[in-house]
Amino acid sequence: MRSKAYSTFVIPLLATICVIAFIDTAAADNDRHHDDKYRGNKYGVIAKAEIEELMSCYAYSFDAIARAVTATYSDPGNLEYLDPMNLNDPNFAEGYERFRSCTTKDFVIEIYELDGTPVLREGDIPAGPLPWVNIVNFFNRIAANPVTNSQHLFGSFSAEVKGRKGTLTAYAAITGYSAAGKGEGGTSTYTSEVVYKRGKWLLKKTTLVEN
Repeated sequence: MRSKAYSTFVIPLLATICVIAFIDTAAADNDRHHDDKYRGNKYGVIAKAEIEELMSCYAYSFDAIARAVTATYSDPGNLEYLDPMNLNDPNFAEGYERFRSCTTKDFVIEIYELDGTPVLREGDIPAGPLPWVNIVNFFNRIAANPVTNSQHLFGSFSAEVKGRKGTLTAYAAITGYSAAGKGEGGTSTYTSEVVYKRGKWLLKKTTLVEN
């Protein structure tokens, strides 16, 4: 007869080992999928197209955040906090979840003026997608003419791929609209570091230069 210790310790340990093995196997399958998918694709056309699509994810995410007119953010010093009330706003929830889907958990963003003057540097805010979503939402709400809609237009893509890493540069024309329909906009250049994880490309770091 098996001892109580066997049931108490050995069986749970074996179950844990099986779960870890399953996760490792899934990760390995994703890696093999990556290799099979891009093998023979000399110029990385497929990978580049998928990387460029990340800017569509970015655009849709923050256009949704702009429409989140009932979302609030009252404490700019706590950027990692997700206000449950904001998730009641379907546009905020949509924008946040979409942005999370195309970024790494340690995503960072830097912002510079055209002359190189830093506006936001790596380390100024916590890493992750939520702090940047919170900052954008905060400034949308406190603007003299609060933003109720926006349009991010990206173009002139330039993507480079090296194995499971890559870079992407894109030009953007962004316009924010108030409830009165007044639009204010500008242009920027986005340069991003991307990585291939869990079966898809993700934004890891974005540097934004305001033109």
